[in-house]
Amino acid sequence: MIFSVQRYLEDYFERRSLRDVDQYAVKVANIYSSRRPASPDADVLASIHRIRTVFFRNNDTLDRSEFENKLLSLLDSKFKKKDLLLEFPGGLANEKRSLSRGHRRTIKKILESFRCAIESRAIDNFWQSRKNNQLKMKPEKIGQGLLAMFLQGVFSTDSRGLSLREVSSGIGFVDFGVIISSKLHLIEMKIQSSSFEGLGQLQTYMKTEGRKEGWLVVFDARPSSRRDPIPKSVRTKVGIVKVLIVDINPTAPSAAKK
Repeated sequence: MIFSVQRYLEDYFERRSLRDVDQYAVKVANIYSSRRPASPDADVLASIHRIRTVFFRNNDTLDRSEFENKLLSLLDSKFKKKDLLLEFPGGLANEKRSLSRGHRRTIKKILESFRCAIESRAIDNFWQSRKNNQLKMKPEKIGQGLLAMFLQGVFSTDSRGLSLREVSSGIGFVDFGVIISSKLHLIEMKIQSSSFEGLGQLQTYMKTEGRKEGWLVVFDARPSSRRDPIPKSVRTKVGIVKVLIVDINPTAPSAAKK
């Protein structure tokens, strides 16, 4: 949902010929998607008003308070509260504490923490029936939503040095662009229920964006008995693809061989 909100705002700004050079639309989308379901108008507007941005300096005919009130009304008329992101399953207090303690915030640490959070308490989000090997509709979108919730949960929406968005690259969209200390990290997400996929797509985005490294997050939905090994990294013509494997179909402890 966060990306739908983001694209709606970006399209709205474009139609009105409003300049957005510092991702004001992305910051508003982050706040609206995470805060709106449980927060009253005044709290959401206060959070939006605290966003540091040059948007209103570049569009100086706008009255900020009036414009932000109008944005909230437009978003409420477009999106239903029940469809918005709420909270990562089980909360993220431990992950937030752990990542805040680190001396250097890296994309590797962030994604490894995300993997642990998924495997410990979010596996059921992907399945209609794990017993019958039946995934829910659009499981990759579920993975994207969980990563968006994870990032929103462990970092404040105006956290310096970090932002997230769906990146337009060439004629397609890479699932995530995470900026840490001004460096863009490209992340593509795939469900693996049979063959290993996603390398070609990510390579194209890496070439378009001039990146020598990309991340492929693989949600492994295969039964344990039918798993070929997945490489942890792949060297390609355009750079290195690092692979993070998230096991969303583990063997139940009661079924494990003793």
